[in-house]
Amino acid sequence: MFQPIQATTVVQQIIEKITQSLIKGDLKPGDRLPPEPELALQLGVSRTSLREALKTLSGLGVLNARKRGGTFIATEGSQLMLNPLVFNLIIEKGSKDDLFELRVLLEVDAIELVIKKATADDFKLLAAELEEFEKSIPGGNLELLADLDLRFHLKLLQISNNSSFIRISRLIMQLYAYPIEKTLKKIGPEQVLENHRALYEALVDRDLLRAKEHVVRSFESSRQFL
Repeated sequence: MFQPIQATTVVQQIIEKITQSLIKGDLKPGDRLPPEPELALQLGVSRTSLREALKTLSGLGVLNARKRGGTFIATEGSQLMLNPLVFNLIIEKGSKDDLFELRVLLEVDAIELVIKKATADDFKLLAAELEEFEKSIPGGNLELLADLDLRFHLKLLQISNNSSFIRISRLIMQLYAYPIEKTLKKIGPEQVLENHRALYEALVDRDLLRAKEHVVRSFESSRQFL
């Protein structure tokens, strides 16, 4: 039922060794790893442990195994690389306050970048999201409204124009898709629209303090759902 602890430790050490090589630049995206026998010899491990480590890294999108071509370091990021982060947050939820603070921090960081980088065209796209949300209110479809609400926040991330921040933030935002619908049902879509408009106006004015205060105040009203 259980694997020997020592074997698991060796596999983890192999993964950490490859990870550190990537961090230090000894391995780079697109590099081909040595053949298994040679790599196992270099690391001083069994080929069984090495295969398990390489399989894990391939499953995470770090490595690409090609038939008859060898194993290569991935050349671009994969969603698979970040999925373990979401599972970790789900399994080790911690306190509700922790997750609430995380959500607020993401939004505050996003609006800081938006205020620094947003163009007139960016603000037009954001305004279009608000118009779409407003037009959908009479229909009363909370699922649709929740999707549009999420799209507004994702648009803020996009305008931040920081690919690393966008990738990580979009992933973590998965945790809040369902709570958004519960919030809409509780406080009403009209209030959500009003909150979004107030934030939009602060962003257009490039008033960071007002925007931050608005974000904290808005999320406080939905803390119980987040």
